[in-house]
Amino acid sequence: MLMVLVFSAVGSPGDGSHAIQAVATPINLALALGATCALGTVVSSVLALRLRRQPAGAALGLLGLLLMVLLLPSQL
Repeated sequence: MLMVLVFSAVGSPGDGSHAIQAVATPINLALALGATCALGTVVSSVLALRLRRQPAGAALGLLGLLLMVLLLPSQL
């Protein structure tokens, strides 16, 4: 999604920074969502290694992260 936003913000020469300014908020939201996904993946990996006999905790964390990633854009 971030790549689509950046490519859509590329304006014609002489446009200045108007195109980037128009999509600055969605780009920042996509960056924040990507950072949250990366952090959630690291946390769930650590949980999977620590809870060797209870991997369901890490799986539930990843499932919650997936639901957040899928449902958050539909709420905006």
